[in-house]
Amino acid sequence: MRPTLAKRRTEKIPAGYHRSWFPLALAREIPAGQAIGRDVLGTRVVCYRDASGRAVVQGAYCPHLGADLSVGQVIDGQIRCAYHHWRFDCAGRCVDIPAGDRIPPAARIATYPSIEAWGLIWIFNGESPTFEPPRIPGADEGDLVVETHFRGVRDTEPWVGTSNGVDFQHLRTLHGLPAVDPDAVRVGEHSIDYRIASEAFVQEGLITGVNTFSQHLAFGDEDMFMLFSGAPITHGRSMGFYAYGVRDGGRGRDAVAEQLESVGRLVRQLLAEDAPVLDTIRFRPGVLVASDRHLARFFQYVRRFPRAHPPA
Repeated sequence: MRPTLAKRRTEKIPAGYHRSWFPLALAREIPAGQAIGRDVLGTRVVCYRDASGRAVVQGAYCPHLGADLSVGQVIDGQIRCAYHHWRFDCAGRCVDIPAGDRIPPAARIATYPSIEAWGLIWIFNGESPTFEPPRIPGADEGDLVVETHFRGVRDTEPWVGTSNGVDFQHLRTLHGLPAVDPDAVRVGEHSIDYRIASEAFVQEGLITGVNTFSQHLAFGDEDMFMLFSGAPITHGRSMGFYAYGVRDGGRGRDAVAEQLESVGRLVRQLLAEDAPVLDTIRFRPGVLVASDRHLARFFQYVRRFPRAHPPA
């Protein structure tokens, strides 16, 4: 008997999500004393800041009756449910039930590994991170003036857009840029990187996990830095973010702002040129040719990358 269409679709859904760092929200969206909710990794989380200002990300549903904690309140750096005021600490333990009942051992919410970097709040899908959060080659975050933005939502896996980082053909065909094709693309356990250099031009590219591509471009004395990343809302649907920056270097504020805006225009142009394709693509690694050799390695890397279910 042939399987039904619904069954075939179910069989294609992979178990869990990649064990990677995923961008969850713009850091500026989470001021002290406020909580926000996000749908990610097939579930929902709440994000707020603890008493020290550190971002905390936890499962959004109260274990009492399932109320969404993101509509609750942040009290002394802890999240309190709006429904019956059960309060949870930053490790996910219930620490107060106003009715006076004994706190059950199961009154807990999952807490995700999280970090703030590049103007974003990141979470790791797993009990503990297996590699460092994304970086941009060629500079530390403290060396740069950075702007970060939400790109939007699209009906693809986040790694589809990341594949552009090693799709050197599309730089020429879609963006009209000079063709580049590095001889050596290094594929590691949790990252892929390459470097292209000439007397007048340097490009350093880095894929971290399966969903973040960052690069450093240098034209003579002018450096620019970019980061593009996405997170799965659920299988087949993702949200995206991007950041770009320039070196401070002790220059005047106006000079830095002018260069930052110039880099921003380039990034927005690249995103606008990609959008009609990536917003409508029905992605599958189909008929590949010799020019796709770096893409083929990336697809293999993605297939082999570890997966996990988000914390329960």
